Amino acid sequence: MRRDSKPIELLPGLLHPQCEQDLQRYFSRRLGNRQDVRELTQEVWLRLCRVTDRQHLREPMAYVYRTAANVLAEFQMRRQREFATLEAGAAYAAGAPRDELAERAQAQHDLLSTLQGMPAAYQRIVRMRLCEQKSFAQIGAAVGFTEETARRYYFRAVKLLWKSEWE
Repeated sequence: MRRDSKPIELLPGLLHPQCEQDLQRYFSRRLGNRQDVRELTQEVWLRLCRVTDRQHLREPMAYVYRTAANVLAEFQMRRQREFATLEAGAAYAAGAPRDELAERAQAQHDLLSTLQGMPAAYQRIVRMRLCEQKSFAQIGAAVGFTEETARRYYFRAVKLLWKSEWE
């Protein structure tokens, strides 16, 4: 789509099919993977739907393409991080001695068995904090405790895990 053209909207937030095709072409030139192209086009559309103050946009198409460029940059950075993580894991697995891997597996097993021996509230709070990455306020609300009680239970559980690790 030409940059000088005015935005084409059917309804507020819904892009005209021509604009969507232009975005797909924009992403296709940079990615090549059709699935990623569809995903990123949808992400741009979702971000445009969240814009509440559309009447103050002087150059809406420039805003659309800036949003598309940001979505693409975030996608590429996420891909690079995932690739770097996979490479590091493969390099570690290839270079680590079998004894070290076995020790690590045993330590994980010991920690899990210690966690399973704790009260159910401790188990749930530790899992919510470490696996689900929830805040203490969210954990407290889910479990029915105050934020401070959830924090206290978490650190008591961590203390027990540390003690079991050194015994």
